[in-house]
Amino acid sequence: MIKIKQYNQGQGLLETVFAIGILMIVVAAILALTSANVAGQRESEVQIIANNLAREGIEVVRNTRDSNWLAGIAWDDGLDGDGTAVPKFNYTANTWQLEFAPDDPTKIYMTPVGVYNQNSIGNPTMYSRLLTFQDICLDTDGSESISSNCTGAEKKIGLKVEALVEWTEKNNTRKIILEDLLYAWK
Repeated sequence: MIKIKQYNQGQGLLETVFAIGILMIVVAAILALTSANVAGQRESEVQIIANNLAREGIEVVRNTRDSNWLAGIAWDDGLDGDGTAVPKFNYTANTWQLEFAPDDPTKIYMTPVGVYNQNSIGNPTMYSRLLTFQDICLDTDGSESISSNCTGAEKKIGLKVEALVEWTEKNNTRKIILEDLLYAWK
C-alpha cells in the first residue's frame, strides 16, 4: 500500500482570510441598512411635521367657519379675502387669525418652547405654509362648480381650502398639498 502524504500547511490561514472577508461584507451590509433606515426615519419625521402643519392650516379655516356659526354671523365672515392667507396665532388672545396678503407670507418659525408659528417669533424653520381659497358655487340647475368667485345666479355654498407646505431638503424642494371642501351646511 502506498501512502500519499498531503501537505495542508496554510489551509487554516486561507480559511481565516475567507471568513474575515465574509464577515466584513456582512458588517458593511448591516451598516448600509442602518444608514438607510436612519435617513428614511428622518425623511418620515419631516413629512409628518409638514402634513400636520398643512392639516393645522385647514383646521384654522374650519374653526373660523364654526366660530362664525356659533356667533350668529355669516359662516364665511373673515374667509373672503384675496384667495390666499396665512394662519397666525395670537398668543395674548389665544385665538387664530387668517392674514390675507401678509408681508412675509409663508415662512414658519419655531418658538424657544417648540411651538410652530407664522408670526416671525423664534427661529426660522425649513417649512413654509400658504392657504388658498376658492368658492364652491351652486348654479340654478343644481350643479356645483369651484371658482375664484361665484357670479350671476350662482350661490356660494362652501369653500375649497388648499394648504400648501413646502420645504427644502438636500437641495430638493418638497411639498405637501392637502385640500378640503367646507360647506355652509348649517
